[in-house]
Amino acid sequence: MLWSRKQAPVHDRTRSVGIDLTASRALAEAVGGKPRTLIFDEPDAELAQFIAGDRRVPEIGRTGVALCRKAPHAVCSNFLPALGQTREWKLGRHTLNAESALGIVFERMRGPVAHESEAVVLSLPVYLGPAQVARVGATAARVKFPLKGTAVGALALAADRAGTLLTGKPAAPQATSADWVVPLRPASGGPGAVIVLDADEFACSAALVSVERDLVRLVGSAVWPRLSVKAWKDRLLDGISDRCVRLCRRDPRDSADAEQALFEQLDEALDRARAGQRMSLTVRTAHWFQDVLQQPEEVEAHCSTLARLTGDSVRDFVSGIGLAEPPRAVWLTDAAARLPGFVRAVHANTQEGTAVEILPPNAIATATAALVPRWLAENLPRAHLDSVIPLPKDSTAFTEAAKKPAAPRTGG
Repeated sequence: MLWSRKQAPVHDRTRSVGIDLTASRALAEAVGGKPRTLIFDEPDAELAQFIAGDRRVPEIGRTGVALCRKAPHAVCSNFLPALGQTREWKLGRHTLNAESALGIVFERMRGPVAHESEAVVLSLPVYLGPAQVARVGATAARVKFPLKGTAVGALALAADRAGTLLTGKPAAPQATSADWVVPLRPASGGPGAVIVLDADEFACSAALVSVERDLVRLVGSAVWPRLSVKAWKDRLLDGISDRCVRLCRRDPRDSADAEQALFEQLDEALDRARAGQRMSLTVRTAHWFQDVLQQPEEVEAHCSTLARLTGDSVRDFVSGIGLAEPPRAVWLTDAAARLPGFVRAVHANTQEGTAVEILPPNAIATATAALVPRWLAENLPRAHLDSVIPLPKDSTAFTEAAKKPAAPRTGG
């Protein structure tokens, strides 16, 4: 039997695709009809930004993650913030720089994206400068990736959620974890400022966005590499390893395989701790094994120094901006909120009237996809959106609603 080499698209390719790209992973959402999360690394939706170079052709994703502790010399990671730098990763027969590594990312995403759309918008971290963003666009063009525009992820998010803020109608809760924080008093409607906190392999970042009646504007930002996801996982791995030493006088860090296996259990440990569940991590070598039980409060204690630094950094950032009134809300990405103690530290260092909300994992990707039709209709400038995004004209309904005073209460 002869099989055709040409694969027909499973969709009509009229949908809009938004990709949330950070130093840790790429996550894409297709909108237009029923929203659909793209699968970049079967069965995982996310494409981890770790490239394994110990094979004939470099491979990105889980393959790279599976080597990052066992053979770090054979892995290229954290390359997004190195765009435009002279840094190189020598991986055996392969030598990569940030641009060639990013090209591998685009080539891996091109197939799944092509089945959904011919138009993609990419959200990028706030810490990338104009010259680095230009290299992102040049790399996408070189590998024929259908990129229509780029935007700062926090700015795209604020534009997508502006209606909720202006009307004062709270969004439906998107998280049910133990970290969910209820605002101490409800937010009022109208223009205001929001802070978006994100974390990836390179740094924790904050973006302060002013939501006005006709646009959203980036007011300021801060980047803290000492609070990167890598720093939290390093601290968590050290804390669990120290616990293992106390239990059986053996250290998982003495074995490359044992350290790698423990590292690969950290994501599940973070999720279970966030849900308030106890977890058991297994450390195994050829000659010994040990189960290490951890309570959620123990996981948080391992990272208490980082959590305290997070709270102080956010507080100093807000006070340094010099706002006339406190931010209306702090929005934490899912990546930031899953770090032990992160939400608690942020909440403790924000004023009473500031709502603290945990976003769903696909929030920025969905917001980015909403920009695609506006770019295709030439309603947005052909430039990286890193300072202002005008709100669409059809948003007048909610802006007019926000201007109206609340109706007086009558009756008993």
